[in-house]
Amino acid sequence: MRYCLVIAAVILWLLAGAGRAAAYPVKIIYEGDVPEEIRDNIDSRLPDEPDAESPLHARRQARRAENIVEGIFNAFGYYDPTIETAVVGDGEQARPELTVDPGAQFSVRRLEIRYDGEPPREADLEEARAAISLQPGMPAVAAEVIDQERQIGAALRELGYPYAQTTQRDVIGDRDAKTISVRYTVDAGSRVRFGRMIYPDDIRTQDRYLDRINPLEKGELYDPSDLALFNSRLAETRLFDSSLAKLTDEPVGMAEDGAEIRDVELLLNERKRNTLTLGAGFDTSEGFGVDAELLRRNLTRRGDLLVANARIAQREFGLNLVWRRPNELGFGKGLSIYAGASDEDTDAFNQQTGTLGVGVEVIEGPIFQYSYGAEARYIRQSGESDRRDFQVIALNGSARIDRADSLLDPRKGWRAEGQLKPTYSFSPDGPDVPYVRAVAQGRLYLPLSAEGRFVAAGRLRLGTLVGTTVRNVPGDDRFYSGGGGSVRGYAFQAIGPFDANNVPLGGRSLAEASIEGRARITDRIGAVAFLDAGNVSDAEYPAFDNLRVGLGAGVRYMTPAGPLRLDVAIPLNPSDRDEAFQIYISIGQAF
Repeated sequence: MRYCLVIAAVILWLLAGAGRAAAYPVKIIYEGDVPEEIRDNIDSRLPDEPDAESPLHARRQARRAENIVEGIFNAFGYYDPTIETAVVGDGEQARPELTVDPGAQFSVRRLEIRYDGEPPREADLEEARAAISLQPGMPAVAAEVIDQERQIGAALRELGYPYAQTTQRDVIGDRDAKTISVRYTVDAGSRVRFGRMIYPDDIRTQDRYLDRINPLEKGELYDPSDLALFNSRLAETRLFDSSLAKLTDEPVGMAEDGAEIRDVELLLNERKRNTLTLGAGFDTSEGFGVDAELLRRNLTRRGDLLVANARIAQREFGLNLVWRRPNELGFGKGLSIYAGASDEDTDAFNQQTGTLGVGVEVIEGPIFQYSYGAEARYIRQSGESDRRDFQVIALNGSARIDRADSLLDPRKGWRAEGQLKPTYSFSPDGPDVPYVRAVAQGRLYLPLSAEGRFVAAGRLRLGTLVGTTVRNVPGDDRFYSGGGGSVRGYAFQAIGPFDANNVPLGGRSLAEASIEGRARITDRIGAVAFLDAGNVSDAEYPAFDNLRVGLGAGVRYMTPAGPLRLDVAIPLNPSDRDEAFQIYISIGQAF
């Protein structure tokens, strides 16, 4: 196992070298001032070709390169470059050569908008004209000239003209003055106000639930962002295979200001009501585990979800029911009610738990969400030296910021999350105690190549439990470390304090860190090398001494559900209780 990291590093080095392309055989001689950006563009755009086999072959290569180089200069506003082609050498030694003088960069002399049909209102004309970012005197970069069409159309649509479009672009160049003049011909179309909402009559979802997520107001001026927001909200419900809110093809009336009134029509195709999902995992310390989830959509026709999750594993049996009512308290504010029962048999404890709780989930957007709620648990626990019962009432709050680019296989961005859980424990076998459990975690993903084929990932997790001793806290509220989700190379719960019988006691604080190098070898196969470290302590706050460190490597097979993960890891500073290595199989990246 000591060679696993070395092998992975060699693979990364070979892959990094494999992507380098051979130089194009044409030689380019620049005359005059050629910006570095244009030179880089030319270098990246010239295709790979073998060396010329004859002067004729070299001449053809030179002509192909001439067309590419001229197009790039035109794209950057150099519309009159001088390009001379030549062939240097004879026979098989012939090589193509280009001498390039870009000339002067053209600038914009005049921009004009002409309207076909009925022009917009006078105030709207001014706003549409002000939306143009390209002004006289600026460089006449081709992409900027073309992009003004998008800017004009977007400005008019935001002013209530949903059908605005540029129908023609006329460009007149002056080679002597090195300028161009542009005229855009625009069809603004009709100004529109929203009418009533037309719901389909063949769906199960109630109209009043759809009204709750509808941001459109009858009589308001058309705004594409409002319509886009409604469409995104419909997609986020996950109730529909396809969904579209759009203006009706024909107007239904005229507003007092002369704008057309068009209703909004919903085209919805509901998903199947039931979804069954199966999952499985394995590692050498926890054994096999199987999860089954049954999801029933639209139980009460108001966008709600009933989720039943069963887990059967070597160390755990459990059943959880969650009834989610999205948008129950307003858009993005959902209510969830949950109940569960489990039987866990770990090295640290044997525990039977019953849980009942309620929570509010607030989704501010794809980046930020938070939740808060309350729960009650009954716990029967044995495993240290006796059996204890706990009755627990807890409040909980959590927050999550997600700026990563993927849920299961992130390649860039970061995530941060935290949880705070004030708890009061009633125990007939011990004192009634309050305590607070807090956990924070951050994850970072750095792409090492433009294509995202090489990624460096890091994770830091800290936890603390304040207010009482470990003895007075139920087992599942204590901190443990070791295993596929924390420090690989060590068995589940193998890091931290132990009693005289080698039973894990858990701790009041946790510190974990991981770094991982990920390489995508093909579109389906990936390789990783990683280093994990962690510590569980009886101290109240995380301690960074006496860290247990694990080293390993793994492979990933990409599936539609995320990467299938196989990791093998060894403990670098094991205790007498630790095995020589651990194997982990699961779905999704380790973090």
